[in-house]
Amino acid sequence: MLPFVWRIILILFVLGGLIAYSGNRVGKYIGKKRLTLFHLRPRHTATAITILSGILIALLTMGVLLLVSQDARTALLGLDRLKGEITERNRELSAANEALLKLNQELALKSAQQAEIEKKLNLAKGEVVSLQRTKENLNKEVRQAREGEVVFRVGEVVTLSLVQAGPERSKLESGLEELLAAASVEASIEEIDSAVDRLAGQNDRYVVRLVAARNVLGGETVPVRIELALNRLIYPAGREIVALDIPNGLTAAALESEIMRLLRNSHNTARDAGVLPNTAGSLGSVPYSDISELAKKLKSNNKKVGLQVLAARDIYTIGPVTVRFKVSYR
Repeated sequence: MLPFVWRIILILFVLGGLIAYSGNRVGKYIGKKRLTLFHLRPRHTATAITILSGILIALLTMGVLLLVSQDARTALLGLDRLKGEITERNRELSAANEALLKLNQELALKSAQQAEIEKKLNLAKGEVVSLQRTKENLNKEVRQAREGEVVFRVGEVVTLSLVQAGPERSKLESGLEELLAAASVEASIEEIDSAVDRLAGQNDRYVVRLVAARNVLGGETVPVRIELALNRLIYPAGREIVALDIPNGLTAAALESEIMRLLRNSHNTARDAGVLPNTAGSLGSVPYSDISELAKKLKSNNKKVGLQVLAARDIYTIGPVTVRFKVSYR
């Protein structure tokens, strides 16, 4: 059996042929009989019949299509309504696409926020772990401090020495490692690299201080920090450090007390000026015999005097503070 569309085509062919044939026969008949319609000439009447036959074929074809095909009825009779529905659906689709795009943007923003929150959470977890380790180390140090003898306390200077800065990193590294080995201490690679970075390319001499990084008990390895200070000239030889007026009439003991107070002031002043103390925390010392001899000298004169503490030689950052006294009688 023929498909529906071929049957429609066959029917249209048959109807068109029959109508065309009938129109032709009618036209010939009218032409032979020389009949007229609407007072037209016979030749014009035949032409009109032919035209009417063509119109009839078109109308019949359209009628058959509308009769047998829903799609044809929709295309011819409901096209404007269909266009309106398509436009409305397109508008709804565009709105849905915009809503979907906005939703995707919100999801992306929330994903980024969640990633940032997770990152902060991981950092916080890392800080908690670090704090926990620090707590454990402190507890360990506390237990060790209670159980054993503390050889070095955190921040205490283990040793200090001079190094010459220069361009060769390998020499600087070797020098620092030799200093660490001589002091029987250890420093991290980061500490050594940081010190070498600061010394490399310089031409001056630096004071290297190895400072205990934590409390250390006897028998433990000493971890240290490396501190650097430019070994600059603080007081040239002969420069006054401090001075004091001493009244007359003081006993020898009182004079010794005044001289020792003046020496303490000189050390405090030198420390403030940049002189570093040694591993014992001292900047230098004056023999008690010199203090006693000076007190006797001042006592014997029985006059008001001005006493100055002068640098006995050039004093640099590394110290020590070596001094001499200058007496001026008033």
